[in-house]
Amino acid sequence: MPTVAINGNLAGGATTGLTKRVLINGQSVVCIGSLVASHGTSPHDAATITEGNTGRVTMEGKVPSVSGNKASCVHKLVGTSNVTIG
Repeated sequence: MPTVAINGNLAGGATTGLTKRVLINGQSVVCIGSLVASHGTSPHDAATITEGNTGRVTMEGKVPSVSGNKASCVHKLVGTSNVTIG
């Protein structure tokens, strides 16, 4: 099962979690719309996470992302938490 991505996980560049109250391993959760740090020229300079779980789970009204989901720059997200969503 894929692991939930948390603040600082990589999708080419480091991601920024969007949740405020839901924390995993002390970190906010990466969701659809999370920013990806610049890691090159366009489209890698202003990327966001564009995919999330299947939609069965939401956190603070947002769709969390898991390992294997993609960013707008097409890099795959690497989730490192010990929480899975299936």
